[in-house]
Amino acid sequence: MIHVLTLTYLTPRETVLAHMAEHKAWLREHGDQGRILLSGPRPDGGAVIITADLDDIQVRELIESDPWHKLGIASYAQLSFEGRNASPGVITSPVQDDGVLLINVATTDDAAASVDALASAVDHVAATADGFRGSRLLTSVDGDAMVNFAAWSSRAEFDAIFQDQEFMRRYQAFAETTTGAKFRLYRTSRVITPNR
Repeated sequence: MIHVLTLTYLTPRETVLAHMAEHKAWLREHGDQGRILLSGPRPDGGAVIITADLDDIQVRELIESDPWHKLGIASYAQLSFEGRNASPGVITSPVQDDGVLLINVATTDDAAASVDALASAVDHVAATADGFRGSRLLTSVDGDAMVNFAAWSSRAEFDAIFQDQEFMRRYQAFAETTTGAKFRLYRTSRVITPNR
């Protein structure tokens, strides 16, 4: 389960600020370990933390390890949900799984045509392929290259798309719009969050 943790300050602002460094170190430690996906202050006071896919015991241990919780500086409200969909590149598991991230880089003389052609292939995959988690197509600022980030549940499920003749037809049409393309599969090796 993904958990949205809403923190409400229980002490004066001076106390919150006096223990901010400890809390930020805690956020960074758990961000680097993949347990915290996103965090930040609320405009009306307090803060919000969005966790990775943690079970009830893991999220309770996470909360209890926060210096602000230990010192009674903030209370936590918890909203949990099943994280079925994520933007490509967002990894919700704090531990390595079989998932892979495709990064496909192509040079092109017509970025719009290349994006449209690749989008056709990816739309087909989105409708038919097992293990496809989503894709994000990017165009270079100079318009001479494009990148496709696509997340997959496993390498085997990614490899299976090359047996699909309709995908291959569409991918070939994309390749014809490029001056060169190359892809690689990746897994997360390390996460480093901002230290500020």
